[in-house]
Amino acid sequence: MARTAADIAKHLGGEVVGDASIVISGFAPADSARAGDLTFAENESFFANAERSAVSAILVSGDFTSTTKTLIRVANARVAFARSTRRVSSSKRPSTVRFSLCAPSIPRFSTLRNTALADPAA
Repeated sequence: MARTAADIAKHLGGEVVGDASIVISGFAPADSARAGDLTFAENESFFANAERSAVSAILVSGDFTSTTKTLIRVANARVAFARSTRRVSSSKRPSTVRFSLCAPSIPRFSTLRNTALADPAA
């Protein structure tokens, strides 16, 4: 079931900057995103890529601003992204989510099952 940016922000304890009614129906890295997708950005480079992509909303930590995308501002964008995957499902997408990670010990593109849980302390 798709959720609005406002629903996701409420679930994550975040704040929507932009269109809170935008519908999120999937997850993707910015370079393969489609309209309706949510991604996250931890730094300026990832944020710039997300801004140029087709994503509908971007999970961010910090003072990022956008005139073209809805932002969901949270304490930790990476943890919030993992938590948000449990909140949204889509019949158009498989039950896994591919996303890019920055940690050298984790493969560049990893798969996260939609049943995965994020440690709130992470």
